[in-house]
Amino acid sequence: MKNITVLLLLFALPVTSFSQSSVKVKEVTLAMSKGTNNGFEVEIPLSNAKEVARDWKRRLTAGSKAKLTETNGEIAMHGWEDKEITQNLFNLYSIISSTENGVKLTVWFTYNDTTFFTTKSGKADATAASRFVHDFGAAEYFLAVKNEHQKAREKLDKLKDELEKNVRMEEKANQVISEDKRAIARAQDDLATNDNDQKEATANIATQQAEVTKARAGNAAVYSAANKSLEEQQDEKKKLQSRADDLHRKIDNWNKEIAAEGKNVATAKQAETQATDAITKQKLLLKDLEAKLKTIR
Repeated sequence: MKNITVLLLLFALPVTSFSQSSVKVKEVTLAMSKGTNNGFEVEIPLSNAKEVARDWKRRLTAGSKAKLTETNGEIAMHGWEDKEITQNLFNLYSIISSTENGVKLTVWFTYNDTTFFTTKSGKADATAASRFVHDFGAAEYFLAVKNEHQKAREKLDKLKDELEKNVRMEEKANQVISEDKRAIARAQDDLATNDNDQKEATANIATQQAEVTKARAGNAAVYSAANKSLEEQQDEKKKLQSRADDLHRKIDNWNKEIAAEGKNVATAKQAETQATDAITKQKLLLKDLEAKLKTIR
């Protein structure tokens, strides 16, 4: 209903409203159900044949008592009335077909199915008929461009969302990289402390081993205490070594994660560049479509 309302509003506009439109009507002599006759043809860029046919039928039947018929793709109205064209009833035949760039509408007007309207006759009805075809074509072109503009706007919004998504992905990856680097720095500090602790433990163990050797020939209780202290020191050194091994594994994992997130950053940056380029092109397309809309109106 919205499209039809727009159509009716456009039909109500004076002819000068479409004076800058790229839609042009030409007279043609083509075969139709009543032979080969003079008609009026308009090409409507960007349009869809099914949608144009729908709107054309609605235009012809709106407020009309005449019956619409369709035979072998030819749409006809017999005893049709449009006082903007002529005060008399007339017959109208039309064919809608798809083209490479849109849709072609060919329309034939006649009072008696023998003599068909032509501007060569110099009669006002033929000029009015040509204007009628032109106005419908311009209205359809306007709707087609408006539809393309809407789709282009929606695509632009999606591209902006995609750009924002990749920016967030890059930020998240960089955050992980920063956190991992800080974790590695802390781990390396812990390893340095751990290394000093292990050196100290090694020295203490050597000293304690001497004490054990010394106590072996003496009092059994002293020897047992010295040996127990040695075992405790050796256990403590093993814990330090295990802690160091764990820190090295964590550093390896953090470095792997940094490498993986680095790839994510590169992927995100590439996607951002592509999205930015696409957004620029899409904005140019929107600008072109907006210019077309202004030209048609």
